[in-house]
Amino acid sequence: MTRTNATSAFPSTTYAPVSVRHRHRVNWQEAAACAIEIELRDYADMLQFLTEYILGRNNYRIDLLVIRKLSDCAIPKNIARIFRTYNIFELKGIHSSLAANAYYKTIGYAGILIDQLSNAGTERYTSLDVSITFLTFRYPRKLMKHLTVERHLTVEKTSKGVYHISIETFDIQIIVTRELPSEDNLYLCCLTNDLKDRDLLNRLADDYAKHQNQDVYRKYLNQLTTANMKTEGESPMVCEGLFNLFGTSSEEIIAKTKKESDDYYLPKIDELTATNELLSSQLAHLQDLLRQNNISFE
Repeated sequence: MTRTNATSAFPSTTYAPVSVRHRHRVNWQEAAACAIEIELRDYADMLQFLTEYILGRNNYRIDLLVIRKLSDCAIPKNIARIFRTYNIFELKGIHSSLAANAYYKTIGYAGILIDQLSNAGTERYTSLDVSITFLTFRYPRKLMKHLTVERHLTVEKTSKGVYHISIETFDIQIIVTRELPSEDNLYLCCLTNDLKDRDLLNRLADDYAKHQNQDVYRKYLNQLTTANMKTEGESPMVCEGLFNLFGTSSEEIIAKTKKESDDYYLPKIDELTATNELLSSQLAHLQDLLRQNNISFE
């Protein structure tokens, strides 16, 4: 059945202002969501991307929900061949492993999504309208053993880095980013905190230069450069090769981040201080303590 109004109950994708992160704090889910959207850019007119989608009143969050607007239009991309109308992504960082609890939690979320969609309109949805994709950096050996040995499911490697789970409630695939072919999945392959491959860097720089004015690319690069910062003692050591390929440097990144912080947060602090006498008093006390200890407040 072809549905042309699959996105009617969903808002358009929006991006919040980039905030200042703690040093070396990487939002891998944001980076992965951006990478997936970029990888599927050839089909942008057919898809809608919703990050951290909230299910009803339960505050359950889907990392990424990709809606295919026309269900009878195939998407041949290796990471999207199982796509249905609603496609749930569970995104794991490079330091996280895909375990059974996350696997079954996401299946539960898919059930809640079906119920929510069916209650929102006149159409009835089933498991045939939903696919689930798990994106992980490492091959989940324990989970795969559980699925094949304990549950007797079939795991088929359909292409490099893509594993399809058969005879499951939903159409499910597990994508292992470190196994993906870089010629097909450049942005997903670069999701690492040890990006040294010169060929990958050159290809990434060439492609990024063509799209650097698009927000999703900037957000991706922002997380990638943060991920590739190294710390030696007390001084941050940045992968300058990565910065230089994009016509910038670590000093420029730091200066830009400070400016964005000042532009975004200082007016808010001034506003709060002006309207809250207690906060103003506490702030003055803090400034005095800093001056007494020869610490700059700027």
